[in-house]
Amino acid sequence: MNPEYLLIDGKDKIMGRLAAQVAKLALIGKHVLVINCKDIVISGDKQSIFDYYVDKKNKRTRTQPKWGPFFHRTPDQFFRRTCRGMLPFKMPHGWEAFKRIHATITDEYDKDMHRKVVPYEVPDAGKERLSHKYITLETLANRFGWKLNV
Repeated sequence: MNPEYLLIDGKDKIMGRLAAQVAKLALIGKHVLVINCKDIVISGDKQSIFDYYVDKKNKRTRTQPKWGPFFHRTPDQFFRRTCRGMLPFKMPHGWEAFKRIHATITDEYDKDMHRKVVPYEVPDAGKERLSHKYITLETLANRFGWKLNV
């Protein structure tokens, strides 16, 4: 059984606003597919965003650094992790909602898995709300060593 997926284009959308809407849709039981995750924007000064994520990446446990926390490098995993922060992840309904969120880096997705796709537009999440200071998830991921292999 293939459920119906809401197809959301992440191109030029603000990450926090988009993630909040996606998390809300997943909590009410909708399956969500976000495409073009590399073009999602993060608002703020470039250097302060890099510093924030570098500090987050360098956080380790004192007893055994191999035990985590682990840091994703791809834009789709960055976005899913942001959505996870907006869900009650440690509760069963939050974990189930997180499993309903799918993300891809480009606009290509698995047509066999996502057969029924309905376009959906997220209101008030466009980058036209921002001033000139923002970066894309692709820029941030490239800073941490990710390269697009298309």
